[in-house]
Amino acid sequence: MPKVTEEHVAARRRQILSAALRCFARQGFHRTTMQDIFREADLSPGAVYSYFGSKDELIAAIIAAMMGFVAETAALFSQPLPDGRLRRPGQALAEVIERYQRFELGTVEERARIFPHLVGEQQRNPQLNTAVRAGIERLRAGFETLARTAQERGDLDPALEPVHFARLCISLLQGALLQVGLYGNELDLDGYARATTTLIRQPVGSQAIRVPA
Repeated sequence: MPKVTEEHVAARRRQILSAALRCFARQGFHRTTMQDIFREADLSPGAVYSYFGSKDELIAAIIAAMMGFVAETAALFSQPLPDGRLRRPGQALAEVIERYQRFELGTVEERARIFPHLVGEQQRNPQLNTAVRAGIERLRAGFETLARTAQERGDLDPALEPVHFARLCISLLQGALLQVGLYGNELDLDGYARATTTLIRQPVGSQAIRVPA
């Protein structure tokens, strides 16, 4: 009997997860059945169940992959650029969006369309809620650190509170997901990234933009 390689296992897992993601994006978590996923993956029930024992396992695997992406991206925030400085917050936000577009699981639209379902699923599944909150908190903490560093360099209004500024950055990312889910490829994510970068950047030598109390 031929030996199953790690590459084959990884490819088959991606095939099944991608099929499940397409189904979830169309129908949501709860309306999707395992039969839907078998048909979408063009695999027998036995082939799918040899990798994932239930729909909940598939949901958890997709969320784990996305949270892995979040953790990997957040880790970049602590890595200096070639000139030795940390990224500006706007620079980091644009990089998150760019990396999200290159993430290898489903399409940009499919990942965005499960976002509202994910919010609801978190309320049902405490473990999922804990995992997602941890991932988002890591990303938020990264933006907070970049905001403090930018303020020290004079690149960001010192009147802004870094913790709230970081939450604004997260909101801009979540807003992008919601809009992609609604508009699909009509939304220019690169243009969105440029606009958000400009919005939160203070040009060198300019007066700080202060938010009214």
